[in-house]
Amino acid sequence: MKWYYAEGGRQVGPVEESALDELVRQGVVRDDTLVWREGMSAWQRHGAVRGGSGAPAAPPPPPAASAASTGAAAAPSETRYCSECGRPYPASQLTSYGEASVCPQCQPAYIQGLKSGAGARHFGGFWIRLVARVIDWVLIGVVMCVIFVPVVLITGGVGAVSRDLAYGNRATPDSLQAIGVMWILGSICLAIVIPALYEIYFVSQRAATPGKLALGLKIIRADGGPITIGLATGRFFARILTSLIPLEIGYIIAGFDSQKRALHDYICSTRVVYAP
Repeated sequence: MKWYYAEGGRQVGPVEESALDELVRQGVVRDDTLVWREGMSAWQRHGAVRGGSGAPAAPPPPPAASAASTGAAAAPSETRYCSECGRPYPASQLTSYGEASVCPQCQPAYIQGLKSGAGARHFGGFWIRLVARVIDWVLIGVVMCVIFVPVVLITGGVGAVSRDLAYGNRATPDSLQAIGVMWILGSICLAIVIPALYEIYFVSQRAATPGKLALGLKIIRADGGPITIGLATGRFFARILTSLIPLEIGYIIAGFDSQKRALHDYICSTRVVYAP
């Protein structure tokens, strides 16, 4: 008998029943893991279909004193995030499927995706991400022009050199120094500051840059949690570092990975998906 099981939001299998038993012993397949075989009308939890894993149940915790008797406020439930929609929920309302935690609203579509073999998430591939990056480059270029022109006017470098050339004089040290400062400032802004502020702001606030938003993409974490400023910053510099790899292999691997992850996605445990 051949079985399929859900892991990390995707269908795995088929595996023989003996192999499935070994996965249970290894802890890969748990009682709450969805499984399916031919003849079943829908995916079901492993514990309901094949019985529990056989591990002894943990003893129940001692009854907690009520808030009224102790005079203390009850502790709030842990908040986690749905891997599909990204909304916060109490942990007790989410169902775990490997790395993914799914809310009741997203669960039917998620299970249907597992059953069809396509998975619930639709990952953004290499080419659409490239188009999104080109859109971002154009927007960053516009921002740079808006910032760069005032820098030129303030430094006066171009004007100083033009004046010297107009009078047939050689450029003076002052004018050369001015235009040197202009190009240094411009290069720093162009290479690091403006792209970093652009990407960190939009990724942490909107979960995507304008280029990705325009194409219906967003960046998510494996556990569905929000993209924090720290994670957005780390992802930006990870992308800069991996872009130094010869032949842009850090990006090219997205075309071959099952979840379309580039190298900086591996480093930061992020995914680029189509927004629901």
